[in-house]
Amino acid sequence: MENNLFKVRIKKLRNNANLSMEALAEKLGTKKSTISMWENSNIVPREEMLIKISKLFKVSIDYLLGNDKMEGKVPDNKKLAYIQRNLEKMDADKLEKAETILKTVFEDIFEDEEGEDDDKF
Repeated sequence: MENNLFKVRIKKLRNNANLSMEALAEKLGTKKSTISMWENSNIVPREEMLIKISKLFKVSIDYLLGNDKMEGKVPDNKKLAYIQRNLEKMDADKLEKAETILKTVFEDIFEDEEGEDDDKF
């Protein structure tokens, strides 16, 4: 199977996680040459491996294959990715508190968009 987006996304995920090809291969139980094929030859792994990759990086298989619009799901910035991961762990009450704090501290950034609800945080 060939897919141009998979090679871009697997490389981006690997780099965002600060993993070498060797380290990723070890985590997935495969070889460095396999990772290289994915990133350079438009080759997509079988379903079992896609599941492993999806679980490792906490993204959907649809994202890996480009079947959705999740660009930006994993921020390029490591600190932003760390904050996002922790925000995703919060329940609705804690998330609302976090939003209030951020809006208070950074009021110049968190201006409400015209016609948008605050509930879309």
